[in-house]
Amino acid sequence: MQLEVKVLSDDEIKLVHQRTMEILETAGIWIKSPVAFEMLKKAGARTDDERQIVYISEDMVTDALAKAPKTFKLGGRNHRFDPTLPTSESRHQMSGIATAIYDIETGEKRDAVISDIIDIGRVFQKTETGALCWTGVTASDVPQKTHNLHEMAAIIQGTSKHVQVELSSAYEASFAARILEAVCGSKEKVIEDKIASFLYCPVSPLTQDRKMLEAYLSLAEYEIPITIYPMPIIGLTSPASLFSTLCQINAEVLSAIVIFQTAHPGWPVIYGTASGAADPMTGEYVRSGEAPLISMGGTAMARFYGLPCAVTGGGSFETMPAYLGNPDLIDGLGAIESGMAVDLRAILADEETGKRCMRIRKGIRIGEGTDLTEDIIKEGPGGGFLMHRSTMKNFRNNDEIYHNMVYPLNKRAQIDEVEANREAAGRIVKQILAGPHEDALPEDVLQKIRDILDEADGELTEKVSII
Repeated sequence: MQLEVKVLSDDEIKLVHQRTMEILETAGIWIKSPVAFEMLKKAGARTDDERQIVYISEDMVTDALAKAPKTFKLGGRNHRFDPTLPTSESRHQMSGIATAIYDIETGEKRDAVISDIIDIGRVFQKTETGALCWTGVTASDVPQKTHNLHEMAAIIQGTSKHVQVELSSAYEASFAARILEAVCGSKEKVIEDKIASFLYCPVSPLTQDRKMLEAYLSLAEYEIPITIYPMPIIGLTSPASLFSTLCQINAEVLSAIVIFQTAHPGWPVIYGTASGAADPMTGEYVRSGEAPLISMGGTAMARFYGLPCAVTGGGSFETMPAYLGNPDLIDGLGAIESGMAVDLRAILADEETGKRCMRIRKGIRIGEGTDLTEDIIKEGPGGGFLMHRSTMKNFRNNDEIYHNMVYPLNKRAQIDEVEANREAAGRIVKQILAGPHEDALPEDVLQKIRDILDEADGELTEKVSII
């Protein structure tokens, strides 16, 4: 049977919910967006108008959860890659959004540029378990005020799998919708195909951002899925307690769900969580061993509410507990230096580690092809099994005996395994980037996107010059 690992008992899950409601009803949520604040006030929420605090009742949470879809697809330009959430087993998502990248040719760390995002998409395209691709890095060679639009266009160009992007202002929203319409063909196809989703990060503790929130609210009718992804740093922007951090995360996610479902009932949302501890000496974020435990807790709460989930913590054996919780999506591929840089080699090498973790989660399989008692009896004492048909069959079945010939088997569990795997992955990355671009966008679509980006940049310049 598959390994079943719980970080919370049923009673403890209910306690997290109870404490969450105490937070929402007593401390409330700071809603920085006047649009969202007035919307919730009209919906009957108790408010503190001077401080822009909204107190969210359990009835509001229950109503919002009832409206949120429990299953939906994450489409791609190539529908061969369309996963439906919840998934039968965990899938990976590209990590991000870093500011630097390690050059695949020189090995040197440098500022990321827009072409790097296309390359990230092309490499992620070749992952076996990759389902959702963030942009990975922030480009330094495009206008800062419209960088999200340029990065959105680049990742859509790079991969035909589902992509996830951020918007940081309502100004960007209409241009983002036009980019999606240019790729999909129409507004109706954008709604139907769902080739992109949005990442929304509440500001810990207990604050809903204005600019990002209003950007997404302005596009509610497009029903673009949203991953709600709190990122508290334990001991800094959340309490120095895993349980209480989980309660705070839950309050931030549920309050965002209330906002989105009040704005547009049936809006697809993904329950997300990303957290790590603060370095007690510097206060910096650390991808600590506590992070996968928070991820497991977030997965448990998402399942309690019947929602798809996405968590942090993929790509290393220390984060194996995150895999054992069986979330739908798990990020971490390609990110190094606590998420501040991307290594293209690591996208593939980290996926290999993730696939081994997922094999471990499958546990001891019992049934046809694995109950080989007859083989043991046939061989008897002193026999051998190398030449048995079942041996050859199961050596080729990674669900039973996992191995990947791309990565050197003699380095498994050795001190130099990580570097050996990245060297092997580096050779593959170079082959991918030197080869044809899989599922490349047609030139006429690329030109439409370039025109939209030029218009967005031009309008911004015009507004600045007028001011």
